[in-house]
Amino acid sequence: MPLWILLGLGAALSLGAANIPQKIALGQLSPFAYGVVAGVIIIILNLSAMWFYGDSFNFAARREWGFGILAAILFALGSICIGVGFRQPETNVSQFVALFNTNTLVATALGLIILNEFGRVVVWKVLLGASLIVAGGLLVTI
Repeated sequence: MPLWILLGLGAALSLGAANIPQKIALGQLSPFAYGVVAGVIIIILNLSAMWFYGDSFNFAARREWGFGILAAILFALGSICIGVGFRQPETNVSQFVALFNTNTLVATALGLIILNEFGRVVVWKVLLGASLIVAGGLLVTI
């Protein structure tokens, strides 16, 4: 099995499980304070991983840094939406997580269009799978 599949499953397990303590924490914590603490922890863990793997910052990759910063801004905006959403007393984790994970279709469409991944995937399978995820997300919210 390719490593990217195992890493994808690991991310799914970690990110899925993180939603439960996040919802509990945001019952009393500001979503913005939570975001700052989460950001600091992410920085510490990533610096530790860089040290462990012997990686370094490649400051010559200016274009890639620009895209990395754009990705971080978009991720932060999404995290703020999630944090404020979890803060609402009527928010059910089982419904809310399914709804914001319809981002799969957004990522799939943008990957195909912007990154021109048409020749590297079976397009109908990717689109059908992403559409079924979105349909499931919408189904649990109505």
